[in-house]
Amino acid sequence: MVPNDNPSARGVVLIGMPGSGKSTVGKLLSEQTGFPFLDTDELIESGESQRLIEIISAHSAEGFRKIESAYVQSIQSAGSIISTGGSVCYSNEAMQHLRSLGTIVWLDVSPEVLEQRISDAFDRGVLIEPGTSLAELYKSRYALYEKYAQIKIDGSKLTPQEVVSQICQQLAF
Repeated sequence: MVPNDNPSARGVVLIGMPGSGKSTVGKLLSEQTGFPFLDTDELIESGESQRLIEIISAHSAEGFRKIESAYVQSIQSAGSIISTGGSVCYSNEAMQHLRSLGTIVWLDVSPEVLEQRISDAFDRGVLIEPGTSLAELYKSRYALYEKYAQIKIDGSKLTPQEVVSQICQQLAF
C-alpha cells in the first residue's frame, strides 16, 4: 500500500472486488459526511446508455477497460465519495487520477464472502472471463488493489456501517 501523499484531498475513493460493498458503503459514507456520492459504474452505464454487461459484450474486456478508464479520468469531483468498478485497478492512469481526487480505500473481502454475496457475476457486469471463479479473479487483482490502496479495510466480517465507522476513524471525519 502507498502512503497518503495527498492529505488535502478530502474525498474518498473506494476500490475492491465486486460484492465488497463499495456502493453500499459509499452511499452510507456520503450520508454521514455530507460529501456527494458518485458510482463510476452508474456513470459509465448512463454515458453509454447500456448496462455494463452489454458494454462488455459489445466491446470485449479490453475495450471495456479503455471505456472505464476514460470515464474515470473525466471525473472532476474532488471532495466526493467515489465508488469504483472492481476492474478500475487495471488502469494505472485511472488510478493515478482517482488518487488526485481523494484517499483510496480498499474494501478487502475474502473470496468466500464474495461468493456468498454474488450469485451471478456475469449478470452484474463483472469483468470476468468465462470459467474463472471469483477466488481466481480476487487472486489476480489482489496485488493491484494493494499497490494503489492508501488504506485497507477488511470488510469480510463487518457490517457496512462498521466499515463506514472504520473509514471515518482512519480519515478523522
